[in-house]
This record gives sequence, C-alpha cells and structure tokens, in this order.
Amino acid sequence: MANAADLDRGKFFEHKGELLQVLRKGVISVGTHSHTKLSFTVCDLSGKREKEMILAHNDKVDLVDIMKKKASVIAKSGNSIQIMDAQTYETYDALCEPDILETLNEGDEIIFIEYKGVHVLGKKKQG
Repeated sequence: MANAADLDRGKFFEHKGELLQVLRKGVISVGTHSHTKLSFTVCDLSGKREKEMILAHNDKVDLVDIMKKKASVIAKSGNSIQIMDAQTYETYDALCEPDILETLNEGDEIIFIEYKGVHVLGKKKQG
C-alpha cells in the first residue's frame, strides 16, 4: 500500500479490482480554503480506455510491479494464443483481445505482461 501522492507517470496500480497505469498527474484546488487533490489520467492495460480520477494525497492505493516481456507467437486458437518467452523459452497460454488477435500471426513478436499469474497480452511489437 502506498499513498496516491507516490504515484508517478508510468506506474501501475490497482483500483477497485482494475489494473491501471498513470498517464498524467496534476494538482487541483478544491474548496474555499485552497485544499488540493490529485488529478490523474489513467488507462487500462490495453491502453484503450482512458479516464480521469481525483484522489486525495493520502488516499491508499496498491502499487503493482509490472514487468513487460518479449515473446513469440507459437499458435492461435479461439480467443487465446500460445506464446514463448524470448528470454526463458517458457511457453504460456495468453488471453488476447479479438482486435489484436486478428493482427497476429505465428512467429510475430509481441509484448506480454504477467499479472496475478495470468499472462495478459500487451501489444504487437512494432518493427
């Protein structure tokens, strides 16, 4: 657990069961006595849904240490794919969003994120 004031751009945290990444952080004034709160622009793991949040400086958040890894696509089936970690050569079954799944082919390099034992597909590695 950490205070909301400890959140910086690029950090991941869990809020109401959702994993979010900080895109922007600002300070806003509220009330007549110049009290301040923190304004955050955050996005979900896929990077598609952005939203604004207002938190007090001392609101508690769960910081999450996320490591992005490179992998190769081994096989596709349904809405999941099988990937192989580029460093350890371990294979994983990863769930994939349909629009990303359509763009992937066997042998493509991708970036995946390991979170709570689930291997979530991040995005296709660009050139």
